[in-house]
Amino acid sequence: MASYSVNYDDDRFKQVENEKQSKLEEYNKAYDDLINERNTFTQQQQDYVNNWQATQEQIANDNLNHQIELYNQQKEKAERDYQKEARASYADYQKEVDKYGVSRENVVNNGLSNSGYAESSKVDMYNAYQNRIASARQSLNDIKLEFDNAIKEATLQNNATLAENALTALKQKLDIALEGFNYKDTQTQNKLNWQNTLNNTYYNRYKDVESQINYENEQAEAIRQYEEQMAYKKEQDRIAQQNWEKEYALQQAQLAATRAYTASLSNGSSGGSLTNGSSSSNSNSSSGTISYNGKTGYSSLTSAVQYLQNNGVKGVSTASNVNDLIAKGYLTTQTINGKLYYFPNTNVSSSSSSSSKKTSSSSNKTIIEQRMAMQNGNYMF
Repeated sequence: MASYSVNYDDDRFKQVENEKQSKLEEYNKAYDDLINERNTFTQQQQDYVNNWQATQEQIANDNLNHQIELYNQQKEKAERDYQKEARASYADYQKEVDKYGVSRENVVNNGLSNSGYAESSKVDMYNAYQNRIASARQSLNDIKLEFDNAIKEATLQNNATLAENALTALKQKLDIALEGFNYKDTQTQNKLNWQNTLNNTYYNRYKDVESQINYENEQAEAIRQYEEQMAYKKEQDRIAQQNWEKEYALQQAQLAATRAYTASLSNGSSGGSLTNGSSSSNSNSSSGTISYNGKTGYSSLTSAVQYLQNNGVKGVSTASNVNDLIAKGYLTTQTINGKLYYFPNTNVSSSSSSSSKKTSSSSNKTIIEQRMAMQNGNYMF
């Protein structure tokens, strides 16, 4: 198949490319929107988890603070109880050692005010006071230590709760992120698949346009060749017609000269024969035929064509152009005794074109020789 140059600046190529880019932008935007919506949804879910974690942390911290506050209140109460016990112990001690107190009065009444018993009693009362104070402080310290340990335990428990909540939140966020990643991965793969499908589709359309342009080029070339052939045939027909007209005009001029000469003859002979010393003719006016140089000529073109048809010559008919029949070698013409005859040729071969040209040239030459002879007064009978 012939190869033709394709104009890739053709608007149809641009149209296909523009449609492809438009479709790619449309599908890319659709998938990008889906991915962006998923990113937003994923972020919202993670924000919900963060809010949940913050809420749980706030609740745990509030509970811890409440427990610590309760423990501190107990510690403060224990401190107040201690202070109260300390004041009571001191008050009791003062009552015992006061010179106007009951114990002092009993010692005096017993006559022991300046004795060793009195001094020993003071020491015992002071020791009792100190022991009471020490016992109250020990109780206070034990209570404080107990509540401090409770606070630490609550704090540790709260920290464990916070850590557990943080771990739960992290796991949820990881699950959300993984789900979002899988969704985006799927949509991205779908996007690539659609891009590949669109590229293949529009590549095929691109090749269709290319094939269409090649077909148009082939048709244009075929039309050009046909028009060139028709123009060539038209020119050949014109030349053939021109040659035939020239030949016909020459024959008519020869016929007129012959008739004029015949009319001038005193005997008016009409059944003689023309000869040039080597050719002879015998005419049959009733049948419209003549025998000339061993060939039969017909005064009627239709009779000559029918002779060709009867002898198996294909492609000729009474409607055929006489110029074409002469040009193809099917007919030759000869003017004899002032009358035009058609000599059919049934032996037309592949070289008929060249033969017809030679025959036409020979016929023209014979007519010209006859005309020159008539002009010189050398008439042939």
